[in-house]
Amino acid sequence: LTGNNGDTAINDSGETNSKTREEISNEDEKYSMLQSHLRQLYQSARNHSHPSKVNILLRTIPQSAQIESMFPIFGLSRSLVEDHPNLRHTYRNLRQGLERKNKEAATAGKARLNPFEVGKFIMESLNEVLSRSASLSGDGNASITVVAQVSINCKEIFCVRDVESGEIIQGYEDGQPRDVTHLVRFEMVLKEKLVGAEDEEAEDGEWEMQIGRWQISDWDDILDGNIFFT
Repeated sequence: LTGNNGDTAINDSGETNSKTREEISNEDEKYSMLQSHLRQLYQSARNHSHPSKVNILLRTIPQSAQIESMFPIFGLSRSLVEDHPNLRHTYRNLRQGLERKNKEAATAGKARLNPFEVGKFIMESLNEVLSRSASLSGDGNASITVVAQVSINCKEIFCVRDVESGEIIQGYEDGQPRDVTHLVRFEMVLKEKLVGAEDEEAEDGEWEMQIGRWQISDWDDILDGNIFFT
């Protein structure tokens, strides 16, 4: 397994060459192409695959890609939720708060919240979420995680063969590439400095958003989306 810089991270015996597993997991997460839970899944599979009774051939060549969905998670990032686990249920709490507002209106003999009232509640709640994110971040920047799901169309050769019997367990033995589509989930963290009333007269160009790096958090739902919020 080789990293982006070409340095070998794991040799054929499954041992790390230059860094221990603990050191790798403690690296700055934003510079890794794979999110840590996905890395750990493949590391675990490798550690428990010796000796193997199957031979696996996988060769994938991407041909094209299409964005299926993209949405922001305001005020949250994986690192922030890891440091403050209570934030994990931020959006569930927001939904429950909206349901409670509707219930209170019904109890008081009023109609359910109208679209304007719902929009006002959501905007005020999101502003609170962003303010809390900026306060907890330590640098005054609020986090926004962008999640994108992308279909990647590939030419792929895949074959799993039993070493002893030679039987094909999965895939095809003819070695011919076939059209396969994989669903890949990406995440990127943006950092935004919140603008208060005292900053409204700031000149254009003084405000900026810090753009992070895309990271793969899941593909083909092997980690059920690897979701860090509920």
